[in-house]
Amino acid sequence: MGKRVLLGVLALLAAMPLTAGDVTLAWDPNVESDLAGYKVYYGKAPGVYGAPISLGTQTTYTVTGLAPGTYYFVVTAYNTSGLESGFSNEVSTTVPALSRCDLNLDGAVNIMDLQALINAILGIKPLPVGASGDMNSDGVINVLDLQALVSVILGIAVCK
Repeated sequence: MGKRVLLGVLALLAAMPLTAGDVTLAWDPNVESDLAGYKVYYGKAPGVYGAPISLGTQTTYTVTGLAPGTYYFVVTAYNTSGLESGFSNEVSTTVPALSRCDLNLDGAVNIMDLQALINAILGIKPLPVGASGDMNSDGVINVLDLQALVSVILGIAVCK
């Protein structure tokens, strides 16, 4: 490839939230013989990115610790001379806001939150920092909160 800028087309294949705050990216590999690695860029507006994250030749990367909101991602390839390709196609994803009913802070409200609440009520394991467990806002975490959470999980009520 010599002094040319990497011309291989990178296709950013996926931007998928794993849990609230984590997004895994995957892209097609660049086939240039002097490929040194990739750089991931992301930001909160289309076409506006922060400093890159330099990677080796891996073709997946998980961005962690993102606050709720929409994020835009691109990848570039760079060669052993330090020349960098243009941006891949841009992809976006939205990191959801954590629900008050998401007691295990995994980005979903489901049976695992019910288990976390049961464990907290029984004194087996406290809820993580940031999770209240007081589903009915009566100032006490008890079986009535279990009932409220079950109603949310079954779709009978909405999380307040």
